[in-house]
Amino acid sequence: MLHPRRLAAALLVAVLVVATAPPAVALNVGLNVLVLTTPGKPVPPKGREHPEIRPRTGGRAILGPGARRRFSNVDFFIDVVRGYGVPYTVVRWDAAASPRQNLTQLLWAPDGSARFGAYLMYPNLEAMGAMNRAEVEELWAFQHATAARSVKFAAWPTNVGYLPDVSACTSDDVPMRFTAAAPLGISGIKSSAVLGSEGMCPAIKASPLPACSMWAADFAGTGLHPGCTSTPVLDFDGGVYTAGVLVNYADGRESLAFTFDCASWTPSCLLLGHFSLTWMLRNILPGERQALLSPQMDDFFLSTKFDAGQYVGGRSQYRATVPDLRAHITAWRTDLLARLPAGSDIRLELPLSGNGVLDAAARNGAINQSLILNISDRSCLDLPDYVALGCDCWFIGTDACPATAPLFCRQCTKDWKKPVGTGANRAPAGALTSPSTWNVTAFLSGDALAAEVAGNADTRSGFFYSHHTWSHQNLDNATLYDAQVQIQLNKRIAAADYLNIAALPTFSSRCMVTPQISGLRNGDALAALAEAGVTCATGDNTWPFLLNQDNPYHPLYTTVATNGYDGFAIIPRFATEVYYNCSTETQNADLYNRLYSNYYGPSTINDILAREAARVVRDSLLKLRHDPFMFHQANLAILDASGKSLVMRWVDAVVDLYSTLVAWPLRSLGLDDLFAQYKAREARDACALSYTLEVAADGGVGAVSVSSGSGGSCSAPLMTGAGTSSIAVSGGAGRFVTSLVWGKLGGA
Repeated sequence: MLHPRRLAAALLVAVLVVATAPPAVALNVGLNVLVLTTPGKPVPPKGREHPEIRPRTGGRAILGPGARRRFSNVDFFIDVVRGYGVPYTVVRWDAAASPRQNLTQLLWAPDGSARFGAYLMYPNLEAMGAMNRAEVEELWAFQHATAARSVKFAAWPTNVGYLPDVSACTSDDVPMRFTAAAPLGISGIKSSAVLGSEGMCPAIKASPLPACSMWAADFAGTGLHPGCTSTPVLDFDGGVYTAGVLVNYADGRESLAFTFDCASWTPSCLLLGHFSLTWMLRNILPGERQALLSPQMDDFFLSTKFDAGQYVGGRSQYRATVPDLRAHITAWRTDLLARLPAGSDIRLELPLSGNGVLDAAARNGAINQSLILNISDRSCLDLPDYVALGCDCWFIGTDACPATAPLFCRQCTKDWKKPVGTGANRAPAGALTSPSTWNVTAFLSGDALAAEVAGNADTRSGFFYSHHTWSHQNLDNATLYDAQVQIQLNKRIAAADYLNIAALPTFSSRCMVTPQISGLRNGDALAALAEAGVTCATGDNTWPFLLNQDNPYHPLYTTVATNGYDGFAIIPRFATEVYYNCSTETQNADLYNRLYSNYYGPSTINDILAREAARVVRDSLLKLRHDPFMFHQANLAILDASGKSLVMRWVDAVVDLYSTLVAWPLRSLGLDDLFAQYKAREARDACALSYTLEVAADGGVGAVSVSSGSGGSCSAPLMTGAGTSSIAVSGGAGRFVTSLVWGKLGGA
């Protein structure tokens, strides 16, 4: 039985309102998308073969200078539908296949219902000879009978009602804009959005034609010439050139067509993916749209050393201050939220290392230095032996490391699996009982930053908090005992009798950030974390082995065979080009230029932030990815004339670009809530949901039924307006009544 549950009542079209007289069902139409494309496999951009090392984290460089842009089939659209969780099927149409694809079986279920509510083509298979005349006419008949809309990319202008002038084609970055006729619907795309076109050759200077003519191998000399009216929806140069059209056929069929190829490397194509999806499904989306931007400031409470020659005002290191914290939750945040749509909520997360509180208190004379746990946080990559022994296996991994390499080198790789039970304890024997000697009054009097977190209500609610271990010890080779010390002491200082943040709704206790993203292939470390109630940690997306390769919207789970421990969740996290040991624009630009100047030439901080904003909007926000972003406590500093921290400037750059394209609310989530989002999406996908519209002849939708292919339990979202409704699916299927509109069956 399905029970409606309202989640966004104010702006939502009445999805769950019971119709007084539901129309008689004429046809059941699956709310699924068919993607028809060629047999070729998508080709990802190729990065440089020897990526630069990223500071501190030992991760790979993000931008991959030298990457070649390629058109990679329908990847951009798949990224969009996966982001929403919309059911889809990809069919790679092979004109040479024997036997040929059976369109009847593909399009129609045995009970006579339509399997799909829309289809997308890349390229325009109907017109290029990949389909014969009978197949084209069968596909058109399906579209006519079901009111299914189609979208086509790389469509030749003549095929969609325009006479081309190819002399106007250009691969330059000519800005494209939506026309007033563009049916943006619930896409949330701003009508003023400007789309770049570099490399896409979208331009056709053309005149409309009365027919959408096609010629192919067996269409005979006369071809196919269905009557059509085409209306520009995407153009540039004041409308002189057309790049996309809405095609209304004389028989009632509808298509959206674009004259250029697309790929995920350009935000423009992802934006057109959202536009296409909402239009083709008539603003009824079996999925949800959540745009998340969750910056995480690792190393909170610790001090960060600057590189030699990069000192600021005589400072050789930096630790965030009380004014730094307050600046991020007052005027800057107020202004930020004023620029974003209602429902937005941006806040930073502070993964904390409590040993920094004791260190500050000791430096200020409030406690004895002996209370501090002094353990080096260096990874094997930072040790002198890595250079002395000529090691070169960190990036290539354990399996690729030569058997002739020294043992240290073979065990100093990012993906090395530490044998359970090995290693030597580095924490002193009595470390776990050291809290018995702690004095909270001394801590708070000796560390203004700790006192701020413990006592200022605005600071306590204005940030998210999580664990980052006690002293930032690298966990790759840590023993069970050392890992226990690192997490248990951090839990202790967060408890009610010290910082008193563990019970806050803004505190995450189940999911954490490990130091340098370490310990994720150390069964001892994972066991110690799980023992403390931590069952999830962030990864680093620059390392593919820390990502779920099957689905980036799901966590990756550890196994005994690979990680030494079973069932610990790793959620993806994006690195950024704001570096752990930088507090000023000058520091960050200098380090960036050391990494990338051979490719970009000299870059200013504005250049860097513009590239970062484009990358984040493209790779995260427009793909509806929920991965948080890696920063560090030194990035909270406000030290230069800009009056802003590096993370402020980064967020501003991202929000400014994002706000020119879409009007979606933008939110941040703490780690536990992020983990819950990943688990909910995982459960929804495991349900294998199928949505079916009960469509009357006049196009009215009397009900939507949802079934679980696996018989599992999950939440089934449905978007029909600015918000999302969900219904609980509990083993099987059900039906809820609606008052939606699809399209008149049988055409006009």
